[in-house]
Amino acid sequence: MAVNENYAYEVTEKISFPRLVGTEGEMKAREMVAKEFEKIGYKPIREKFMTSFHNWVVAQYAFIPIGLILLLMALTLYFSLPLITLAIIAAILIIGWIANKTILGGTSIALFKDPEKNFETENIYGKLKSKNSKGTIIFMAHWDSKSQTFNSAIRVFIFVVVIFSALIISFAFLVISILMLLGISNQALNLAMLIYTIIVAAFGVLNYFNKTENKSPGATDNGASVGVTFELARYFKKNPLDNTDLIFLITGSEELNLGGAKDFINKYENKYDRSSTYFINFDGVGTAGTMRLITSYGIPKKNSSEKLNKLFRETAEELKIKINNIYLPTGAWSDYMPVVQKGFEACWLASTGAFMVVHTKKDSMDKVSKEGLKNTVLICVEAVKKIDQEF
Repeated sequence: MAVNENYAYEVTEKISFPRLVGTEGEMKAREMVAKEFEKIGYKPIREKFMTSFHNWVVAQYAFIPIGLILLLMALTLYFSLPLITLAIIAAILIIGWIANKTILGGTSIALFKDPEKNFETENIYGKLKSKNSKGTIIFMAHWDSKSQTFNSAIRVFIFVVVIFSALIISFAFLVISILMLLGISNQALNLAMLIYTIIVAAFGVLNYFNKTENKSPGATDNGASVGVTFELARYFKKNPLDNTDLIFLITGSEELNLGGAKDFINKYENKYDRSSTYFINFDGVGTAGTMRLITSYGIPKKNSSEKLNKLFRETAEELKIKINNIYLPTGAWSDYMPVVQKGFEACWLASTGAFMVVHTKKDSMDKVSKEGLKNTVLICVEAVKKIDQEF
């Protein structure tokens, strides 16, 4: 049975309208997803959970205290108070470690204490059993969208510049403080570092103006991924596997806090065997040109599934589909991250061509390519068949 990229495109077109969590568009998208499962022969499973804008409120304000702390370090060094500088550096390391473990690396959904500020949303998915049920593959794509004042490229640039600069500044201040304690001092260098720190702190304040709204049609982020997931669901319904059960998971609240992925993995991590369960995440697929395989993310770097990444690279080469490995240090997140944190094999497929318009009003259907949709489906079909043969 042939892959039908026209169906994937049709689904993408259906869901390409603003659908931020908590809006009428969100409710419309949820009902559309449930009906689409029924249309192709699945009984949709709908699981509700609570979510909020808590993470984005934190992110909007986060660089202000970070900038102030960096400035405080620079001033204590400039006025020759190295012991205080070292104490501030130690505090930053502790706070950074806690933040990385809880907010960035954690799998809990942050909610406001005021229940009226929280929202009820849901994951919607379909299941397809195989003959022998020796393993499970879970396809993931989020259905919600958002717009922001800055596009994703600018947001990532701000995060990377500020966070890497903060690390460089902290290390430099550590070395300079130790030298000062040894009686070696250079006031001109201290002044230069103070000026550099002021620039970094001011640059970080830009993120305060990156406000979340509901103006993006979200065609590439993440309507095309929903289209690809439904085409895979339709294809395998007609071509069931022998050994591998399939789950087609459309998550909610990815744009706020990876909420759908967190809710799912927290509920079912003990149900699925880590040695025979694979997650394939779609986020930003469906444009023309080279595909992207995000093989690592975060600071410090966290690797995703080496097995899946190798499998997709080999399959792409066989199909003559161009694919590049990407390391995403910070500033962008996706649903496979909580899954990786829980120790499961997971990978993230994306594509080039739309990064400059993601989270803007320009993320529309003219950025979606039928060839891009087809290539994503084809590479997944072939890769999944190989996993099934292994079982």
